[in-house]
Amino acid sequence: MTQLADPFNPALASSPTLVVALTRVVDPLANRPHDPGRVEAYRSAMLAGGAFPPISVVTFGSRYLVADGHKRLAAYVTLGQPEIRVEVWSWGRWLGDQARQAKDNAGKNVRILRLSVTDPPAARRLLGSTLAHWRRVAEALVSSLRARS
Repeated sequence: MTQLADPFNPALASSPTLVVALTRVVDPLANRPHDPGRVEAYRSAMLAGGAFPPISVVTFGSRYLVADGHKRLAAYVTLGQPEIRVEVWSWGRWLGDQARQAKDNAGKNVRILRLSVTDPPAARRLLGSTLAHWRRVAEALVSSLRARS
């Protein structure tokens, strides 16, 4: 196996970084299909020497759960490297990130409500795609947790 130059630049992180065995990094969304074109673009850029922020993780026992960087991780895994640089978030920062995402999603929910009055078929389509997304996320999380037990 060829050792690749580390594509994860600690200067692009806002929290402390560590280099850990890739086997200790758990992506709860690993079974969720990611955008293959984006993953391949990351992979190609990594092979070409591109620099990226480290994958963001939270500590969970002796493992690291991915909080941000799922597609970058998917690309990196294909390169067969034994270790990865990660940015370690506090659980508070992770909760803050989740709150931000919830706020962003609230806007989408308001749009669904407005459409339910003005364009019910569009509201049903948007609600259906939203529910399908969260079903895939939940299934991937359950699958990941079952694989670890």
